[in-house]
Amino acid sequence: MIEEWAAGQLVLARTPHAVDYKVYCDESCHLEHDGCDVMVFGALRADASAVEPAIRAIKELRAKFNYQTELKWTKLLRKQLPFYLELIDLFLANPALRFKATVVINKHLLDHTQYNEGSHGTFYYKMAFYTLRDFLEKDKAYRIHLDYMDTQGKARAQKLLEILGSAKAASVLSAQTVRSHESQLIQLCDILIGAMAYARRFPSEKRSEVKGAIVKHLEARLRRSLVLGTPPWEEKFNIFVFSPRGTR
Repeated sequence: MIEEWAAGQLVLARTPHAVDYKVYCDESCHLEHDGCDVMVFGALRADASAVEPAIRAIKELRAKFNYQTELKWTKLLRKQLPFYLELIDLFLANPALRFKATVVINKHLLDHTQYNEGSHGTFYYKMAFYTLRDFLEKDKAYRIHLDYMDTQGKARAQKLLEILGSAKAASVLSAQTVRSHESQLIQLCDILIGAMAYARRFPSEKRSEVKGAIVKHLEARLRRSLVLGTPPWEEKFNIFVFSPRGTR
């Protein structure tokens, strides 16, 4: 096993291998006491060879609409709704991009003492593991990009790699934290998980104009509701809904 940290990147490897896939991760409402009863961990997987073309396509779309600021669900602009809808269409039309999310509902009922060694952080890693696990294939190499949140990013990446590596899911795993404004694909992931959390938190009659339109457009294109889970074999836009024990 090879393990090293260099240039902000932790590598956990069994055999030398070129990167086959890159995975971009983000989370929404992930804090334990943030007043939100929904938590979403999302991952956008891209064929490594398709990453640069996808980034160029997003930048071209940005130029078309003169969209210069960072893409964040919490800072959407009403006048830029056409841009957001075309961005979703761009993602859905690209066969090299796949999205998977784990949605936790009834977050207040989580019993960390009984199930997670008393730690919300442990539960976070479980959600990340179950989201990423289905993306990983043996004899493939993956680079995982995590949104930088704080100075604990290195430890967070290392812990996630240890968990994924113990499952022997891939021949090579590496991870790095990046600031979201530097990654077009983490920003895209932010929009997708933001739409999912918003659909859960607000009924249609209480949604804002722009956010409601994005949810409606995404659901129309997918031909299903964002609040419903999908079959495990769904590849393009997979949703796993988790509810703590005792809520069903």
